[in-house]
Amino acid sequence: MGPLRPPASVLLVLCFEAGLATGLARFPAPLIVILALMAAALLAHGRWFGWLPAGVALGFGLGIIARAHSRSSCPATMLPAPATLTIRLLEPVTDGLAAAALPRSRCHGALTVRVRARQLMPAGTSWRVTGRWLPLPRFGGRPDGIFVVTELAARPGTAGPSARLRSWLARTALRLYGSRAGLVEALLVGRRGGIDPGLNAAFARSGLVHLLSISGFHVGIVFGWALLLLRVLRVRRTTASATATALVLGYVLFLGWPPPAARAALLCALGAWSFARQRHPSPLALLALTCLGVTLLDPWALFDLGGWLSASAFWGALSFTRWSDRSLGPAAGWRMLFASLGATLATAPFTAAALGSVALAGIALNFAAIPLAALAVPAVLASVLLAPLAIPVASALAAGGGLGLAGLEFLARTGSAFPFGAISGPGGWAVALPWAALLLAARWTMGRRNTSRRAALRLGWLAVFAAGFTALPRARLRSTDEGNGLALHFLSVGQGDAALIRTPAGRWILVDAGPADERRDAGRDVVLPFLIRHGVTRLAAFVLSHGHLDHVGGAVAVLRQVPADLILEPAEPVAEPHYLGMLDLATERGYRWSAGRVGDSLLIDGVSLRVLHPDTTWARWHEDLNDDSVVLLIRRGAFEAVFAGDLGVRAESLLAGQVGRIDLLKVGHHGSAGSSGAAWLGELRPKAAVVSVGVNRYGHPAPSALARLAAQGTEVWRTDRDGTVSVTVADSSMTLHGRRLTRQYPLRP
Repeated sequence: MGPLRPPASVLLVLCFEAGLATGLARFPAPLIVILALMAAALLAHGRWFGWLPAGVALGFGLGIIARAHSRSSCPATMLPAPATLTIRLLEPVTDGLAAAALPRSRCHGALTVRVRARQLMPAGTSWRVTGRWLPLPRFGGRPDGIFVVTELAARPGTAGPSARLRSWLARTALRLYGSRAGLVEALLVGRRGGIDPGLNAAFARSGLVHLLSISGFHVGIVFGWALLLLRVLRVRRTTASATATALVLGYVLFLGWPPPAARAALLCALGAWSFARQRHPSPLALLALTCLGVTLLDPWALFDLGGWLSASAFWGALSFTRWSDRSLGPAAGWRMLFASLGATLATAPFTAAALGSVALAGIALNFAAIPLAALAVPAVLASVLLAPLAIPVASALAAGGGLGLAGLEFLARTGSAFPFGAISGPGGWAVALPWAALLLAARWTMGRRNTSRRAALRLGWLAVFAAGFTALPRARLRSTDEGNGLALHFLSVGQGDAALIRTPAGRWILVDAGPADERRDAGRDVVLPFLIRHGVTRLAAFVLSHGHLDHVGGAVAVLRQVPADLILEPAEPVAEPHYLGMLDLATERGYRWSAGRVGDSLLIDGVSLRVLHPDTTWARWHEDLNDDSVVLLIRRGAFEAVFAGDLGVRAESLLAGQVGRIDLLKVGHHGSAGSSGAAWLGELRPKAAVVSVGVNRYGHPAPSALARLAAQGTEVWRTDRDGTVSVTVADSSMTLHGRRLTRQYPLRP
């Protein structure tokens, strides 16, 4: 067999990866046997493409071995029940997620643990922890999950050199950068748990989240700066290239070999080897070989979203800049624009399918963010490394690096506020198809030999086709609810909470699901019939304010019939069978789950849902489940509403000055005397308030709470008296409909 040309090598790698995916996903094996026999016959006749079915068979074999090996991993052996374990932390953590090993277990691999502590828990330390395992299998079936720790106690143990280094990095970042230490850890070691949730969301919405994950961009910066410094020191180019490659390989190995960084490190190694041998391989072939190398080291990396995003972004930037160099010239501005555009379009199908969002703001923001990060990352790295040797020099570098970090924060927050900076959707492969079509159209527009004039002509043809297509009559894809604006429905579920939000595009969000007992299930008897009447077959999100029975009771009945793209809840486990049943069902069905924290936000069809609470840094976190409720600020246009869960007066004081005047309030804790305090209501001053309440022995709603609402001029609507209360929102007004009357209110100016 002669040497493979670049297209052949790419085909071979694709065949191997296809076989690997088949083996990992446990598809039937007879096809692989047939392919192996075909490969043997073709190779016997000297046909090079006989290696293609052979690659499929080899990949399949590796996939079978990897899946069998995963059955004895620690995540695979954990049971979804309360347990007490001895763990050894593999990375430092204060309040967030961390990797941990089980030193006294026969299983292999690391667990993800969720801990809440007031001080840094160093890497390498051992702890006796009590909690519950929440299984969250990854795409492809790899066992995974989170062990939510409720109690912990230190155990004797000695940390190794790598663990001590990780802890030292965390302490040094905190010493040099203070409140920005979380951002420093993200840039240096890829840990994003210490970043403010609101800032994290801003980076995601602005399309700059790639700056917070250790990816090809970071590896390229480290390699480029190392090569530059070595060349300044007059080291031979081949030696400098080999040394820089060794540095990035060691760096990525220290990080745990994450797939995006591993691919970039292997690309640096292959590039350095090619330069030393004076070879000029195809960049596409190099990309294929690095992807092959990553999956040989970790077969499950094939199903890692970060790896796919890294590879597709590299391909998109490469292919788009090749065209711009040829047709428009190699000017830096054109290169930056088309590299950013290509990376965004190439990754859009994956982010739309997996995350339900495509961030377009990054196309423009990268012009400033990438040069800024290219200067900030080496300054931050140098400041941390020089801290034990010369603290004044390290502090000076930290000051410069801090300015760069402040600039990145500013770009992220500014970009996240762009009206169409991010396009959000429900997720799924059907949502990815339009983005894939857009990517194909862009590639067809540019073509292999197209000039800029011919590309403009093809772009015009596409515009004419798109205009004609949009003019065709199409079936309605929206809900059968005939409204065309925002609507909120507070369902009459008795003594409990359940509300539905319909977006202008006809998608639905459920907030709580009502109570359930041996006689009545509000989810089955009230929420589901309402959804069925309105033709709802899928929820864009299910927000559970907290795990009490009067809020979570109907969740299982609803989610069994109507799947949800996202479940958002405080992630504070309680011994409530309905709550645990909801978690088990979410795990069984593979629903995406997220812990709601202050600063988190969702944007669905122009409707913003911002989490105002819970704040896990609050001293009273964990004292009262009601006070740990998820509190939402709903906003669209001039309209604003607050869903207060079962929040009490103590927790309301945390939100002082954060909201201002609103139009509508879902009253906290069914109007109890211990909620809806005067200070809270004095800030919100809602025009109307809805109390979700039924026959009860608690005296809800309390006369004192109703009096405080009346003092603010707020008209109260009650589900025990008005039935289901529906709110329809127009540009300048909202209209409330109940059993007794209908009333319109102007929105606040």
